[in-house]
Amino acid sequence: MGVYPHTHTSALPHRMFVTASLPSDRPAILAAARSVGVFNEEEVATVDELFEGYLRSPEKSGYNFLSCKDGDEVLGFVCWGPTSLSKGAVDLYWICSAQHAQGQGVAAALFREVEARARAVGRWLIVIWTSNRPDYEPARNFYQRVGCELAAQLRDFYDRGEDLCVFTRRLDE
Repeated sequence: MGVYPHTHTSALPHRMFVTASLPSDRPAILAAARSVGVFNEEEVATVDELFEGYLRSPEKSGYNFLSCKDGDEVLGFVCWGPTSLSKGAVDLYWICSAQHAQGQGVAAALFREVEARARAVGRWLIVIWTSNRPDYEPARNFYQRVGCELAAQLRDFYDRGEDLCVFTRRLDE
């Protein structure tokens, strides 16, 4: 996967747009992750770690970040990248709309941009890992609304009683 310039944008309603994340987006990205109340501090620290890898080198780290903005305000973000040892898959690691921006199409716009960028570099499958916990139900519903299907569910993966749900989205259909 190539590096994407910080000038690429996608049109959204109102003044919102999606663009490659800037170093200055970092505090707002972490604040968005905290605001939804689903991610614990270890998970937020992981977002920060992946963002650091993105800033150093998206090609080496394999992490790409996009921000959905209204002017300078970050409304949400997505982290995605090529799946190691796969010619066609990308992993969607994180997608998050800040609490105050939920229901405005932020996550859908971010997801569509990942689809477009994955297709542009010849990838045909998006793979998403998430939890079956009740507080992740909105995320699972979102993935289904944007055309993903539940491809696998592994019992007790994250913890006893907490399954891994693997969603996929084929881009070549």
